[in-house]
Amino acid sequence: MKALLSQTMPLFNAKFFDLMVHLPDDKGSLAQFVSAADEFGYSGIAALDLKYNGTDMDQLPSGFSLFSAVEVSGKPSRLRDEIKKYKDTGDILITRGRDEEVIRAALETQRLDILLQPVKFNNVLSKLASDNSIALGFNIGSIIHTRGDDRIMELRTMRTNLKYARKYELQMVLTCEPYSPYDFRSPREAAALAGLFGMRPKEAVDAMSSVPLDIIRKKSPEYIQEGIEII
Repeated sequence: MKALLSQTMPLFNAKFFDLMVHLPDDKGSLAQFVSAADEFGYSGIAALDLKYNGTDMDQLPSGFSLFSAVEVSGKPSRLRDEIKKYKDTGDILITRGRDEEVIRAALETQRLDILLQPVKFNNVLSKLASDNSIALGFNIGSIIHTRGDDRIMELRTMRTNLKYARKYELQMVLTCEPYSPYDFRSPREAAALAGLFGMRPKEAVDAMSSVPLDIIRKKSPEYIQEGIEII
């Protein structure tokens, strides 16, 4: 046990990010979320509807980063238009995989960043995600907030998605998807929960550190495409 702990401890020296944080309408709520994330060991968050919430960037803890995320949804035709509308804004674009038609439309549209928890995933959809460099999101909040058969179903879905992510070498993102400051879990706890559906510690750490950082890098105005940047 001591040997295992010594092997995993260096993994958690990384900078961690949660890219899908839900903010209430209360304009004072962001400070509470940032404080909780900082306390749990995160170096930054991406908040949904950040532009409508507002914040004083000078109030952020030292070294803490704040980014804007948008969840795009709707029927396939509308979904494509929404993604295109936001693609040059710098927002991190996320689509929730509710059904196969929506998933396919999202994956066929370039500039989507994360497909979150698709309920149906297969070889064809995995190949689309790989071709368009779209990360696969795993929501451990769904494990925390479900019980019984619902939790079993979530774990089964995540286990299947993990299999395809490995097969097609997809980037993976892990989120608590917090709706309140109390929904955060430390990176170490999140990695342990991810282990319930088979994610290895290194995969979980990368899904909260190097992969989010890569997504953030690609949202920079200097980024054009892989291998090309404005200097």
